[in-house]
Amino acid sequence: MEYFMISQKQNIPNSIELNLKTDNDYERRQIVEKQYADSVNDVSIVYTKDKKMSFYADVIDIPTFLISEKVKEVFINYDDDIIIKCVILSGESSDTKKVYWMPLMDTIDCMSSETEFYKNGDLKKLVLDKTKIEGKKIFRVANLKEYTVIINLDIAESLLRRFLSGIDITRVEIAEEKEV
Repeated sequence: MEYFMISQKQNIPNSIELNLKTDNDYERRQIVEKQYADSVNDVSIVYTKDKKMSFYADVIDIPTFLISEKVKEVFINYDDDIIIKCVILSGESSDTKKVYWMPLMDTIDCMSSETEFYKNGDLKKLVLDKTKIEGKKIFRVANLKEYTVIINLDIAESLLRRFLSGIDITRVEIAEEKEV
């Protein structure tokens, strides 16, 4: 089976920015694990920084992973176990409101020893261990600084047929680790 990383396309002008800053003006990464789903509100409101002609991508991955309605429909068609919470994006000083969804999915420790990192610990090249994936269709890769979401070929093809905007779907290398 082939697997792909799904993310927000970079460098799109006027992409919305979520306003998730702490008191010290530090933008925190919001990673919500599936096992904590009960502690997450079914509906949350997140403010966005106002921009003229804001662009709302179908996948937002910084500082948290959110998906549009079209992407949500595909995800729930392929994974019965996924938990999805509603997030309303609201402009700080405008009346703009958009509904997005926060998927809470399984996190799998499935990195191959062939995965490469930069000196600062950022991901350089992701390689998945085929023996640890166990046929999962949608999942997060454990033990990475980045919030990396992986989808299988069927989901990637289904998303590509829907004319989504602002997303990247990148093939991920698969290796089969040999037990020692």
